[in-house]
Amino acid sequence: MEIELDDRWSIGGRPHGGYLLREAVRPALTEAHPHPLVVSAHFLRSPDPGEAEVQVETLRTGRRVSQLRTRLVQRGETVLETQLTSSVLHPAAEPHWSQTAVPEMPPLDACRRTPVEPVPGFRIGHLEFVDVRTDLVEFGAHPTPGTVHAHLRMDGAPTTALDLLVLADGLQPTAMGMGIPGWFPTIELTVYVRAIPADGWLVGRQRTQELLDGWFDEDCDLWDSRGRLVCQARQLAGYRLG
Repeated sequence: MEIELDDRWSIGGRPHGGYLLREAVRPALTEAHPHPLVVSAHFLRSPDPGEAEVQVETLRTGRRVSQLRTRLVQRGETVLETQLTSSVLHPAAEPHWSQTAVPEMPPLDACRRTPVEPVPGFRIGHLEFVDVRTDLVEFGAHPTPGTVHAHLRMDGAPTTALDLLVLADGLQPTAMGMGIPGWFPTIELTVYVRAIPADGWLVGRQRTQELLDGWFDEDCDLWDSRGRLVCQARQLAGYRLG
């Protein structure tokens, strides 16, 4: 399937990882299994905005799930490869058992929207489409090192199960809040979509355990307006000192 990578989603000319993941998964979803359940992605190289192709390989189709592989290809090179399990999620589903709790957050009216251009000349393209609101006074400052909390949602439309792939990579990198500048390329990202989010704002919490030898981990959990844990994600990303 031919697609067009939208330049407006770019950060420094490089398309946002969650956006790429959503576009690489979308063509693989079917009427029988319309929702991503588990997505594991390897980011091989950064594509340019413009024409690209999504190749879909069906590995298995069952009654409850389909298992597929997708490749995002540009100019003959694979830039992103995913393993996908798709299924049917039910909007009214409630947890049979849970030990998660929505993090405490300041009320929405006490938070500010993270700007698309926090400093002159540096544009974070996905924030044109994702509304992220935190209580941070300055962009990049975290009251708790290694942790980010925010209210967030897709801007202008209800957040879908597929959009959770974007939001799972939508918060500010934790490394930035520890004073590390620059680009934080994602190497691998795994997302569990647990439920179709209810209308309204989500609460996100992103944490890292260790920065070591140029690499750091991030765990992202998203709760919907009904307090359900609707998405979990884990990624390994890179950083540079100096």
